[in-house]
Amino acid sequence: MRKPALLLILAASSRFTVTAQSDANSTAVGNAIYDLSTSQISNGNTHAVGSFVNFHSGKEDTKGRRMLLTTWGQGFVVGMNDSLIRDPKLVFNYDKLSHDLYYSLDKQTVFEAERSHIKAFHLMTPEGETEYARVDVVKPEVFFRVFTSADASHYGFYSLTTTEFHKANFHSDGLVETGNNYDEYVDNLQYYIVAPGGKTYQAVDLKKKKSILAAFPAAKAKAEEFFSQHKDADINESFLKELIEYMNKS
Repeated sequence: MRKPALLLILAASSRFTVTAQSDANSTAVGNAIYDLSTSQISNGNTHAVGSFVNFHSGKEDTKGRRMLLTTWGQGFVVGMNDSLIRDPKLVFNYDKLSHDLYYSLDKQTVFEAERSHIKAFHLMTPEGETEYARVDVVKPEVFFRVFTSADASHYGFYSLTTTEFHKANFHSDGLVETGNNYDEYVDNLQYYIVAPGGKTYQAVDLKKKKSILAAFPAAKAKAEEFFSQHKDADINESFLKELIEYMNKS
């Protein structure tokens, strides 16, 4: 179900606190709202996606979930001009299937954020504060979880979750049973290492050392050194994050 592109912040609201990362980027609340909504205002109004109070799938026997969080979570948004948009009453959730960010002020009426106006967003998850951001060199239209950000002199480590909906497909001919008798949301996780400068990247397979090493063509020896120091370690998210931190050391 596709919904019309909506505002990130209610244009009529004056309750939001907007801060910036530097004086040069400082902006008044009204201007920040205008910057985020300029191309999206329709007759001066926003449009609600709908009203609902939870993010469960609807069927009790459905496996997995479409939304990142099981309920609304606190967070904030970084606009394309680097302004920070936050308010204690503002809550969020992220749709893993459509890659849309939703927000609400009352946990009842739900608004879909205009993703082209979002540079990054932070959510409070069971794992703590988690950042999601654009990684334009890989796929600009979605948001990636950020483990380590790439910059001019450092590698970045990101993951992208794509979720698929599989309907129940159980079949029995009386002798042989196939498929599942439940609907399911299935997550597929892909990891990426972005080279310093943000111009190139490598999709990596955690099961293949060769795939990981391919992300460091100019520093393969240093990466090999890390692997030799952690021969007995499981290669997982934590391992890769430590590897990136090691590669970013001078």
